[in-house]
Amino acid sequence: MKSIVNFDSGQVLLIAGGGFVGSVLRVLVSGMISDVSGTFVVNVAGSFLLGFFMYSLEYSSFFSRNVHLFVAIGFCGSFTTFSTFALQSAGLDFTGFFVNVLLNVFCCLLAIFAGRALSILLLRRGAGWS
Repeated sequence: MKSIVNFDSGQVLLIAGGGFVGSVLRVLVSGMISDVSGTFVVNVAGSFLLGFFMYSLEYSSFFSRNVHLFVAIGFCGSFTTFSTFALQSAGLDFTGFFVNVLLNVFCCLLAIFAGRALSILLLRRGAGWS
């Protein structure tokens, strides 16, 4: 993965804008889907998007560095939520705790690979990407 260092003020604003949109959308999704299920949905969806954008950025020039900053760092970073996942898991009974943790970890990793696979598929089909 490409390392990002040395942000200028415009890039910081892109990250902040993506963070704003991601956190507001997370609250909206959590309001429609309650508690543990809502956290699961945002984490899996965010993992899919992150897998797609990170792989696309790595192997194509379709998305610019600024899109990466907005979507991958800002949006996905605030849309997904490890701390809420951890807090909710700790409040579950013994069986619920392990089911929630294993399901989240497995599905989020699967979503990363699915996002990556979609990116590869689109790149191979030549959907206008160089």
